[in-house]
Amino acid sequence: MCAVCTKNARHACSACNGVYYCDREHQKEDWKRHKSSCAPFKVQTDEILGRCLVATRNIKAGEIIMRKLPLILGPKTVSAALCLGCHKKLNLEQSFRYDCSKCHWPLCNQSCEETPLHMAECEIFAKARYTPTVKNDNSKQSVYSCIAPLRALLLKVKEPSKFETLIKCQSHLQEHLATQVYQVLRRNLIPFFVNVLKFDTNEKEIMNICSIFDTNCFEVRDTKGLVNVRGLYPVVSLLSHDCKHNTKHAFYGDDFQLVLTATIPIKKGDLITTTYTQTLWGTHMRRAHLKMSKHFDCVCERCKDPTELGSYAGAIYCTRCKSVDRSNENKIISCDPLDQDANWKCEGCGYLVEGKEMIWGNEVLKKEISQLDKKSPAALENFLVKYQGVLHSKNAHFLEVKYALCQMYGNLEGFQLVGK
Repeated sequence: MCAVCTKNARHACSACNGVYYCDREHQKEDWKRHKSSCAPFKVQTDEILGRCLVATRNIKAGEIIMRKLPLILGPKTVSAALCLGCHKKLNLEQSFRYDCSKCHWPLCNQSCEETPLHMAECEIFAKARYTPTVKNDNSKQSVYSCIAPLRALLLKVKEPSKFETLIKCQSHLQEHLATQVYQVLRRNLIPFFVNVLKFDTNEKEIMNICSIFDTNCFEVRDTKGLVNVRGLYPVVSLLSHDCKHNTKHAFYGDDFQLVLTATIPIKKGDLITTTYTQTLWGTHMRRAHLKMSKHFDCVCERCKDPTELGSYAGAIYCTRCKSVDRSNENKIISCDPLDQDANWKCEGCGYLVEGKEMIWGNEVLKKEISQLDKKSPAALENFLVKYQGVLHSKNAHFLEVKYALCQMYGNLEGFQLVGK
């Protein structure tokens, strides 16, 4: 419907595509009123990036760019036990287990059993007389891998327009099909949907939905750490990646509305960007993760800079320089950050380290950190002491451990912060 009269609309606002008019004259007539609420971005197609979001006016730091509700929410492919009604984690080891009276999936309580989201899938499971095997040990379980694809297929039946929006999202299906994970999904999900649930679908459709999720979904968490699922926000997923991104996002309310906020001033015509990897990681780790999960090679400003814009997140101290002078802080950096096999070189003495040796060292440290006892600070603090002569204060591994300690200290009984 036209925003000015009652005629059928044909034209979208040229700036935000969010308000429609029956002719251009009505768009001009309504512009002054609409300008204050007009979205500050538009969808644009780039030869390299594909569809992306570009600022249509100057955006201030701290300004909210958009608020979007998820098109679909669901557990990750492998997930710890959670409620299919509210998505909160279930501690099945320590609390009474409540199973849905109709489909037998574990839930929080009866009120979650009666949520619209669960009732739709509950009907399918109950009709198929399928009883899930959900362990009580709080481990991550693959049994939840069917939930998000099922919710997508239910959109196809109940809300076709939303399903059309979903399948228009970018998919890297061919790249995903070449992975071992997708071979497992293919063997398990296809027979489950076709033979067990008797759903009107096929292998290509199911695999394509899974690929769309893996390409576009955001990790959705609440502020209390009780929710850890994934959500599809189609417009937000058009954000381009940059390791020096200009936005941040957070989730609010029981409906997990995503609020996107500018972190720095964004000029009219600039790309609006986010990050699809961990900001605190070093270049090698970030680029490897992006190649594996998003299927592209990042060549942003930070990735091309051996010093990572002065953060040196992937660099280490030169032990040769330190052996001569303990106060020396010369660092070993990559000779070509965009080539994982390139040698690394000390900025001071020129000492060379092979790229494969740096990769091996990073993997060793990652494994050691993953095996640290996370129940008390001692193990993490000992790690910092152990490697203080090799890893500088802003090294990615040090930052990971420090971040974990920050979260831990605030939750220790009797802990008091000393000083300012």
